[in-house]
Amino acid sequence: MSITSPILIAFGSNIDPLANLWHGLWRLHTEIGLCAISTVYRTPALPDPEARGPSPDFLNGAVRVETLYDPLTLKKVLRNIEIALHRVRSPWHHAPRTLDLDIALMGHCTLQTEALILPDPDILHRPFLAIPLAELAPHYLHPVARVPLSQIATRFPDRLTVDEAATALLQSIMQGREEWRFP
Repeated sequence: MSITSPILIAFGSNIDPLANLWHGLWRLHTEIGLCAISTVYRTPALPDPEARGPSPDFLNGAVRVETLYDPLTLKKVLRNIEIALHRVRSPWHHAPRTLDLDIALMGHCTLQTEALILPDPDILHRPFLAIPLAELAPHYLHPVARVPLSQIATRFPDRLTVDEAATALLQSIMQGREEWRFP
C-alpha cells in the first residue's frame, strides 16, 4: 500500500461522544499518526427498532492517516482502540456506541470479504461519510464510482450540522495538545 494514497477512517460516537472521540483519536494518533482531521458533524441517530426511547445524536467525521498496514491489520488496530473505549457491538447496526472507527477508503484498494468491504459502500449513500471524506481528499477518485469524492458529497442537498466546539477540540490533537482530560 502506497502511503501517498489517501487512507481515510470514519469516526463516530453518541455515548459521551466528546470524551470517547478525543480519547479514541488521540490513541489512533499515538499508534499510527494522524495527517488531518475533518470538521465534526452532529448527526441525528436513527430510530431504535426496539423503541427503547430516542438515542442521542452522533458526532461524526473522518481522519486521514498514513500507514503501511494492510487493510485487515489496520482494521484490527481500529477494533482494539474501540475495545479499549468499551465499544459493545449490537445486532442493530445503528445502535448507540462509545466509538466507531471504520476504514472508509484505503487508496485504490477494493476488497470484499466478510470482515471488510473497501471502499465502504455507504460513502455513496450517507452524507456523514461522504462530506468529511470529501473535505480531506476532495479530488481523489472513488475507486469504484470513478468520480471525485467532492462530487459524491455534492449529491447530498441537506448539509450537515457542524459542531464547532467538537471540531476545535478534536483538531487540537494535531497540535499535540493533551491538556483536555477526563476524570
